[in-house]
Amino acid sequence: MSLTNATNTFQRHLSRPLTYSPPQDHNSHKDNIERREFLDKLKRRVRDSSHSREVSLEGSSISLEPGSSLEETLQPARAMLRNMVERASFKNLLLKLRLPEDSLFEVTATGQVKAHYAGRTLSFESAVKLAPDLNDDLVVLVEMAQSTGGVVTLDDQVGMIQWLRFHRYLLPRTVVDAQNLIAFLEQSHPENPPFGNYWEMVIAGENNPLTMSSAQRDRLRTLIKEYTKGESLLELLSDTILGGRSTPIKRSEAEYFLNMLVSSSIALIWAKSFVRDLDWYGAQDDQPLSDESLQQILFTALLLDLHPKVGEQEPRNQVAGFDLYAAQHIEKSFTSVQTEFERHLINHHRVTEQNVALASHLLLAGTAPEFLVQDLPPTLLLGTPQWVDYCRTIAVQEAISPGSSRVMTHAQIQHLMKSESVTESQQALNALAAVDPVINWALLNSIVTHDEVNLSAKDSLEVAVAAYARHAKTLAETAETLSRPLPTRKSVALDILKQVAKGCTYLEDDVLHQKSNRSLEDAYADPFLMSPVDLHMSNDLQTGDWDLKHGASIYTAFPKMLPNLISAQGEFYRQFNRNYLSHAQAMYTHLKLALSSLPLVDRVRLLRGQLTIFSVRPSVATIHPITRFPMNPLASTLDVILKVPNRVPMESHKDKEQATGRYGVVMCTYFEGRLSCYELFTLHGVCRENTELAELIERENLLRTSPRGSEKNHTHPAPVHQLPTDIECYTHGVTPGLVNTSRGVIEKIGELSAPPLASDIESKGYYQSFYSSEFESLVNFVLKHRPIATYDELVKECWGQTRLEALRAEREEALNTFLNIVVPFKSCIEDISSDDLDRQFQGVGACTLEAAMTLLLVVGAIGKIASIAARSMTLATKASALAKTGLGLVSSLLNPLDGVPDLLIGGAKLLRKGINGSVAALENAVSDLRQLTGQTQFEQLARAGDPDIIRLGTWRPAQTSQDAFQVWGIRHHDEWYALNRFGEPWGAKLKGFDLKLKLPIPRWHKIMPKSYARTVIKEGLPLASRKVDDAINVLNDPTLIQESNAALVLLLANDSSAARSAYRDYLIAVKEDLTNIKPGNFILDCSQESDSVAELHWGLYNDWKTGDKAQNANNEFIRVYSDNFNEAYRRDHFNPGITADTFVHEMFHGAPKTKDFAYAEDTGIFQRGSQQLDVSPLLNLANGKMSMGLPSFPNTNYNSGMAFKNADSFALTTSLLSQLKTNKQAYQQNIATMKAALKNANHGYINGQTLVKINIL
Repeated sequence: MSLTNATNTFQRHLSRPLTYSPPQDHNSHKDNIERREFLDKLKRRVRDSSHSREVSLEGSSISLEPGSSLEETLQPARAMLRNMVERASFKNLLLKLRLPEDSLFEVTATGQVKAHYAGRTLSFESAVKLAPDLNDDLVVLVEMAQSTGGVVTLDDQVGMIQWLRFHRYLLPRTVVDAQNLIAFLEQSHPENPPFGNYWEMVIAGENNPLTMSSAQRDRLRTLIKEYTKGESLLELLSDTILGGRSTPIKRSEAEYFLNMLVSSSIALIWAKSFVRDLDWYGAQDDQPLSDESLQQILFTALLLDLHPKVGEQEPRNQVAGFDLYAAQHIEKSFTSVQTEFERHLINHHRVTEQNVALASHLLLAGTAPEFLVQDLPPTLLLGTPQWVDYCRTIAVQEAISPGSSRVMTHAQIQHLMKSESVTESQQALNALAAVDPVINWALLNSIVTHDEVNLSAKDSLEVAVAAYARHAKTLAETAETLSRPLPTRKSVALDILKQVAKGCTYLEDDVLHQKSNRSLEDAYADPFLMSPVDLHMSNDLQTGDWDLKHGASIYTAFPKMLPNLISAQGEFYRQFNRNYLSHAQAMYTHLKLALSSLPLVDRVRLLRGQLTIFSVRPSVATIHPITRFPMNPLASTLDVILKVPNRVPMESHKDKEQATGRYGVVMCTYFEGRLSCYELFTLHGVCRENTELAELIERENLLRTSPRGSEKNHTHPAPVHQLPTDIECYTHGVTPGLVNTSRGVIEKIGELSAPPLASDIESKGYYQSFYSSEFESLVNFVLKHRPIATYDELVKECWGQTRLEALRAEREEALNTFLNIVVPFKSCIEDISSDDLDRQFQGVGACTLEAAMTLLLVVGAIGKIASIAARSMTLATKASALAKTGLGLVSSLLNPLDGVPDLLIGGAKLLRKGINGSVAALENAVSDLRQLTGQTQFEQLARAGDPDIIRLGTWRPAQTSQDAFQVWGIRHHDEWYALNRFGEPWGAKLKGFDLKLKLPIPRWHKIMPKSYARTVIKEGLPLASRKVDDAINVLNDPTLIQESNAALVLLLANDSSAARSAYRDYLIAVKEDLTNIKPGNFILDCSQESDSVAELHWGLYNDWKTGDKAQNANNEFIRVYSDNFNEAYRRDHFNPGITADTFVHEMFHGAPKTKDFAYAEDTGIFQRGSQQLDVSPLLNLANGKMSMGLPSFPNTNYNSGMAFKNADSFALTTSLLSQLKTNKQAYQQNIATMKAALKNANHGYINGQTLVKINIL
């Protein structure tokens, strides 16, 4: 049975329709060959660029595989370029330029024509000036080069950059970009579970949005209730099939036991009963249904029986009446929430503990698949930034392949989370996928409410995105503040001099010497040179005593310097105090973040318990001298003489202060009868619980010790303990976690009573905790008692000392102005920013006492750590930026938003106002990713199946419905059904299934410029006119009457003199029209609403024909459906004769006023250099054997006279008469073929194809 409807077409003036052709799968294989070569060469480029941060693909190329997507897209352009270089005007151009004809030519997107020959390349942009008639072709070629990535070439190589642009990849600019692209192209993808997410028949999935209607769901629920007598279907089947188990089914076993349950013979009997009573496909004996299809139906029945809302619109985040992301679930693990969900199912939904894992697995697979990823860590908590990005990644994966995340591990999902988008469409998909998790984040953190989301999801999303971005912004600002160097006296002095001595090139060079007022002490000393900035620091520059030894005086060279020179010291204090306040606030935020990021249970303990704060240090016990002044020679002698044996080592207060760790404190909290201890590493901004430390402190009774006093004398040594932590984390800022034990002293700093807190602390998340004041007193206590650096220390450090000041200080015996504190060794600080664990371990050994290190290096290290934290937070919270983009997409997709998950997974509902750009971007993203991951399941079924059996069409739930759906249909005995994932029919018959919707058009159509079709039209019009001329000449040739009559009688059913005369008149009228038609009379239509190639609008044509010739010369009256037109041209290997026949056909709708009753049909055989058509429909029409297609009178045929009113009969006859003039032998063969077909059918209806060959080149 042909799908081409030949009836009722005479109401329109349409060309021969483009025969449906299923998509071919050969592209993917050829694309993969190109991709592999691309990857090999990209890896080589990355290796060659390992020393650089940038990577360039300029000049790199790969082989262009025949049949690849890119090669097929370039075919029209390459054919046009090939024709252009064969034209006489182009060859004359080559003579002028002295270029060999065998050069390799290309046209670039910038309009250049390049010729490659003998290892040289000549580029010329003035080809149009030298050969003006090439202009139209060059304009089209430039546009096609732009749309295909950069170049149209006859070479069999294509640039790597062009390959990337064509496949819509973002160009890698850096080595990191290239590595990310490599990882994406190489990543393996899990196989789809056979039943997807189980919900295929309940909620829309993949490309097929057709699901059970509400009435069908109700009917199936009624049947289940009748069969089970009100019992749970899951429980009944489980008891029958899996009975005898003594322990509940584990979550990890759920998939296995569900498959075992539905695949049993008992379960299949149940499924067949459902199908029979629903009167679905499979109810009849001649409707075979596989076990897999029956199992899918049983999964659907199980789901519908679990809860009455399955398949209906449930409140947001609710599954079976349970809110998965309720605010009280903030910072709980997935396992914890799933346990509560399962308890809810047991209590309210007829599910036993034995089978609750099965019910939970089924329900979550289609609604919240993020719960079912394997090996989920307990540290992944709901409502955290990491959770948001995790859920976004799951949403993308499920959009590409529903159910696939369920068979993936958390490690695999993490790998996807780390990868950046490599295409613009992927960026759009990631942005849209971030929308729902960000809204859920806001719900969990009580930033928005369900009522607000229901009122306006768009407004709620704006609030959520703003709040989400606020946190990342706070971290970034904190990192920026801590990374900003504090002003030093030298930097201030230098800034002043740059203003008052502009242009001075030696401000920091030691070039000035003291010319006058030298002190007596310096009179005989060697003079030394100083820089202007050092002199200004000590206010010596303004005295005028220092100047250059040779050349113009600095004061003469810069006369405005002295009058405007302000003291650096006052300006330093002003700038330092301002910056110190910002720095102190940033340090406060740094620590507050560490505390608010703790799990909720830990935050509650710290906030509600009795706090005791400890410091950590090494022992500084030494045997001290008896005398007070060991540096006095006499005292030293007395000390030796009077030394008492066996003296006990003592610790001095000064030594203890210097040894106490600046980079961390221990916080112990006594709450609900339990002691918990936490280590807060202030340098790293990390807080962690240490249970072993709590045991040590409790065992040694350290809570009852007294804080260290401010005594100045020596004390007995404090006890040294074997600590379950690394003391150097406190004393040297070593990265926590590298060493687990050390020896040291723990001393109490003080106690902190629990502040009065709100009663809802247990329901607060990290976000609310951070922006509340609940940790304020604790952070202030730590910063007051254990700051990394005090105000005085930082002032002293930033003040600095010049050589001149040092000399003076030495004379005053007060040299020691630098701080002599224990700070991390430089390599330690460098290792802080390293992600390399080996390097971190190596850094431990390098962290030794280094008294000469500057304190400012430590302050800089805090900034570096905070920057790392901010970057990691940015990575974890990139959903914020993505969601901002998603907000724009949501606005353009649906407003108000009615469900992003439905939008992502629900697929192909056609918007009543037309598919807009955002929907196209989303479709591109999902389509591209499915192509790359091999998940285009329904397209694969269509390719593998019979195109008369599997089709993509439109379907409306009811005749009056405005909602139209793209539906994959499968035909069985002339009835259409929905297609399931197993390539079989399912459900009830599809009434009103419209086959006119074609498969997504090939990629090359989407990027074909309109100018291409106009150029083909321009090429075809003269040929059409010539064909008509040929036919007229044949009719006028008395020697060809007998041979021409053969075509007339076969196709027009009339070879009388009157018929020949009428036909000749028609041809003359058509010739006149073709002579006057211009490309401007054509409307180029890119819509997919018609299978036709072209259409003449008779009313517009009549206006053009009968109206004012000059005024109506450019009236548009022929509509060309560009995609079909271009496809027909490409299919027949760019044969201009096909285009000419199309125009002849359309013009027979003009003055001759013919209609469309039948068409010659494409044969599916496309050969270069000729066209083959099946003319059986035209022969049947001329023979009076073509049915009128009247349902009440199926045997009523058109009379043969209708052939003389049929446009395609005239168009083919004209083409054949032209062939008689140009290729008589081919004409005679075609006539013989048609006569044989009629003879074989005994002049009755011709069932088979009758192939004629025309447009032979």
